[in-house]
Amino acid sequence: MSDDLHVVLCPDSFKGSLEADAVAAAMARGVHAARPTAQIRALPMADGGEGTAELITHTLGWEWHLTDVHGPTGTHLTAGWGFDAANRRAVIDVASACGLDRVPLERRDPWQLDSRGVGELMRAAIDAGAMHLLVGLGGSGTVDGGAGMLRALGMRFLDRNGDPLPSTPAGLIGLDRVDVSGLDARLADVDITVLNDVDNPLTGPQGAAAVFGPQKGLATEDIEAMDAHLARLADVIDAAGRLLRPPGTPGAGAAGGLGFALACVLGGHSRMGAAYLAELIGLDEAIASADLVITGEGRIDGQTSRGKVVAEVVDRARRLGVPVVAVAGAIACSDAELSSLGLADARALVDGTVGVDEALAEPARWVTDRTQALMETCLNRRD
Repeated sequence: MSDDLHVVLCPDSFKGSLEADAVAAAMARGVHAARPTAQIRALPMADGGEGTAELITHTLGWEWHLTDVHGPTGTHLTAGWGFDAANRRAVIDVASACGLDRVPLERRDPWQLDSRGVGELMRAAIDAGAMHLLVGLGGSGTVDGGAGMLRALGMRFLDRNGDPLPSTPAGLIGLDRVDVSGLDARLADVDITVLNDVDNPLTGPQGAAAVFGPQKGLATEDIEAMDAHLARLADVIDAAGRLLRPPGTPGAGAAGGLGFALACVLGGHSRMGAAYLAELIGLDEAIASADLVITGEGRIDGQTSRGKVVAEVVDRARRLGVPVVAVAGAIACSDAELSSLGLADARALVDGTVGVDEALAEPARWVTDRTQALMETCLNRRD
């Protein structure tokens, strides 16, 4: 490390505890506590889940817009999205319109919920002039295969008498065909990038209903029926000549099947969220001029290597020859597994000396403390 120490901070959020920018700010305090003269560049990260839109908007200086949309239960809510007017780009989180946290506990029945608000956000962005939509998948509370979103964009779901149906899974039990003639014609000229961190197909044992349904309130005994409904939805859309990719496409099962509607029906291109965001914010350039990178997330475990922020940061830093250390809420890996992941060191907030409740009560304090400890260890090794 050079005498004039350059440190890049690029953590993900600590879900349910601290947003990514708050984690980075806490880390910065820890770095300066150990080395007051260190030069810090904070580039908070995300993997396409909740908070991605706000993070991109804040980091890149885009405009922040608020739009009234239908929530997953059909009630109105206000959802935010970012807009880059100069380049006609917009970024949307599906969670802001149909997130699980938008559904009261007593209403968490995926049969009665839909993603209409996501389509309304997309229309608002297109109305503003967006020609490229970035859509972050993650944190959704619906399992409607994106039917609600498609309805908001002009697709009609009809029964055998030609009468329109609501777009919730329960409302589509009598689905006979879809009418795509009213689909917003502007979509043909809009590029859609789907930011994701899973590769599940729409249906089957690794599909939206089986893997993600129970997390959203789907009863175990209803998984098979919901899976059959999603398969039927795909078949009917295919019969209308609107299926551009098969429902087995990796990522189609993301966000309760919104991945299917965005990529397979609307022709969006899927990207791993962490990799795309790293490119968008110029992470490689920042790392190249750094002596040390500090990343982190709520939990480092066996899933970390599968498209998560920490793995993406480590991969990029390794190629550039810059060491990476991490702070996490919890670590469920051995030292050998952490080393295999590519981390030079890692510290957990919950480490035996601090319990879960204590860490959750003051997460920023403990992120600062663990970052300072990491920095002091790195500096001692250097000296």
